Amino acid sequence: MCPPRLVMLRSAVISALFGVAVAGCASAPTAPGDDLRGFVRFLEASHPRPHAYVQRDELAALTEQEAQRLDQLGTPDDFAVGLALHRVLARVADGHLAVALPVFQDDVADSLTLLPLLPKQLGEAFFVDACTTELPRGTRLLAIDGEPIEALWPQLEALVLADGHHASARRMALERSFARHYHLLRGMRPSYQVAVQRPGAEPEMITLTGVPRDAAGALAQERHSAPLWGPVSTEAQPWPFVVPVADGTVLLRLPSFGIADQDGYRARVDALFEDIDPDDTLILDLRGNEGGLRTHGVAVLNHVLGVPYSQWQSVAARVRRVPREFRPFTTFPFVPEEHLAALLEGAEPEGDRLVRTGDPLAARMVPHGEGHRGRLIAFVDGATNSAAVELLTALRAFHPSAEVHGEPTGGECGRHVGEVPVVYTTPQRGVSVLMSLLAIGHVPTPGCVEGQGHTPDHEVVYDEAAFMAGADPYLTGL
Repeated sequence: MCPPRLVMLRSAVISALFGVAVAGCASAPTAPGDDLRGFVRFLEASHPRPHAYVQRDELAALTEQEAQRLDQLGTPDDFAVGLALHRVLARVADGHLAVALPVFQDDVADSLTLLPLLPKQLGEAFFVDACTTELPRGTRLLAIDGEPIEALWPQLEALVLADGHHASARRMALERSFARHYHLLRGMRPSYQVAVQRPGAEPEMITLTGVPRDAAGALAQERHSAPLWGPVSTEAQPWPFVVPVADGTVLLRLPSFGIADQDGYRARVDALFEDIDPDDTLILDLRGNEGGLRTHGVAVLNHVLGVPYSQWQSVAARVRRVPREFRPFTTFPFVPEEHLAALLEGAEPEGDRLVRTGDPLAARMVPHGEGHRGRLIAFVDGATNSAAVELLTALRAFHPSAEVHGEPTGGECGRHVGEVPVVYTTPQRGVSVLMSLLAIGHVPTPGCVEGQGHTPDHEVVYDEAAFMAGADPYLTGL
């Protein structure tokens, strides 16, 4: 059985600006930069693919550059430490890495004064997508505290922790958590001067008062671009639900696989499919689904596919347990450390890794019948990741006529690092970093390029016209 993996941190941490508890401190390092140096040593010793996208020497040089910057600060604050970690870890190109800073914890969340604005990039232009000050649809975002947004944006994208090197994943991750990345780069102030241009008007400067975390999070529900992100459920938890689109077309919304109740999720899916005509056009809407328990995807695939299938081709790791040097700083939040050795049972050495072939959940991947007979479409975007990508991988591998609409997925098409998560807490600042110890090799799919997400069969472009009309371009092209 698969652990909740990073989705539990994403849903409870990332979307809440990382409100997690951190472990207690051990003996303090001798310099502020040693927190960073120590974690990178742990990463290079334990991560299954630490140098897949960055050379060892390059990573060492960048780590030392950022560590020395922290040393020079003397007493760096949480934002300075978080910035250093993001600058280094972004080069590792693993979207399942996550950093939790003490400044974002629940006991200090009300004291935060966050930038209350969400941007939307459309081509070369940037628009205000949501803001605490009422601004009309089509208002352009020009600058924040005197810094042009077109100069600021690439600096922020360079901090995003995403799989591989493809633009849609970084853009989507930045748009979903703009406040977090902005404050890592520029710190936090009581108020912010924002240059905007309303439609048909001259540029103007507005002052935005900083808001606490809950208020910043609520802005996501007020986006002008809301239709693009997919239908929203009225339920508190992200259960799957059905939306009738047109006569003979039904959309099965799968917003997340992060619900811990596997039996309940499977029962909900079974009930939904009782009312889905197998000859209708069926849309599996995976937009924004960052993953979670892949058994939830299996529950869906068992209704959609008509032949036995698998999602994984292999699993691999470089360690069977955390090296002794790092054990005082590590905890396993979702599954015990012994789960790693169990998943590697029968693994064979290949280079510096242990590799086990096959899919541990293959016995569960038995279709209920002949599968869906009608047209089958998957909606994906740059946030579709992890277990949602595993569903899509099996769909493409075992249902060749299925169509994929959208933009490249956030998760890689061929592999990901996302099982047996471990939390490393730095001994000096108490910053927690989540990292997974197991690398997954997906079953092969046509056209898969290493380091890239699944490429859609039909690209969906969200342009200014769709933004101004409040339209969902995924549905207009059917």
